[in-house]
Amino acid sequence: MQSQINFVDSHTLTPKPDITAGQILVSSQELSWDGIYIEKGENEEFIPEDVTVPQHYFAMNTGSAFEWEWKDGKTFKTHRYETGDLWVNPAGVPFSHRISGPNQFVLLTIDPQKVAELLPDQPLLERQVFRRQHQAKDRHLQTLMQALLIEAEMGGPNGRLYADTLSTALVAHFVNHYSVDTPINLLNLHPIERQRLGGVIDYIEAHLMEDLSLADLALEAGLSKFHFSRLFKEAIGLTPHKYLLNRRIKRASQFLKQGEAIAQVAYLFGFTDQSHFTRVFKQVKGMTPKTFIKNL
Repeated sequence: MQSQINFVDSHTLTPKPDITAGQILVSSQELSWDGIYIEKGENEEFIPEDVTVPQHYFAMNTGSAFEWEWKDGKTFKTHRYETGDLWVNPAGVPFSHRISGPNQFVLLTIDPQKVAELLPDQPLLERQVFRRQHQAKDRHLQTLMQALLIEAEMGGPNGRLYADTLSTALVAHFVNHYSVDTPINLLNLHPIERQRLGGVIDYIEAHLMEDLSLADLALEAGLSKFHFSRLFKEAIGLTPHKYLLNRRIKRASQFLKQGEAIAQVAYLFGFTDQSHFTRVFKQVKGMTPKTFIKNL
């Protein structure tokens, strides 16, 4: 059975008895912050199973390094989280993971409606989907979360405007760096469909450099290829193949920004050759990889 953690109503880390409760050391619960919540705490272990949080969820390791197992499809994968590493989980995307030892954390949640409110010049944000990120080494998020935590720890002396200013900066960074450029809100889907598509989106993100097939994705969703293709296209507006190409080009762009050669990037992301990569890149970005690099 799928668990729900709702920070809007409960403002607690673990309201369900089947999830080990932690000790909350700092919390913004008593402050009049609308749509945003932050806390600092510690756990002896934390093992949520098939949980969906209706807010965007950011967790930062503030203690010693530890191993974090997260469920990728049917199996668990292990990451080592160093001090300051972040886990970003978009609203409505279910997760299961295991932290089997002591850990210290800062946790931040933001309502999707708050994201749209803080960036009113981007009207499609309410339908935007974001990518999950493991082991993010994101100094901008670290700094903004720490600033919000200090404000909460001191009792909010600077008022709601200050909290909203920090929140706006954090939301803008989130939208600019964790968006998948696809107009969809998984929270509007039937819970079962949301779980299936959320899992597939996460699976695609984790396997962008692999030769994924429609059968692989349908199996991940637990649907026939026909029903999966129809659900995906209706919900996201793109075929699975088109969506995969768009995500590969977006990730490939990051490699090009880091100075990787075009031919090498084309090979890494499974394109037939550099010409094929250039053709798809231009379709998605509106320019060739060479022009993209020149404009950096």
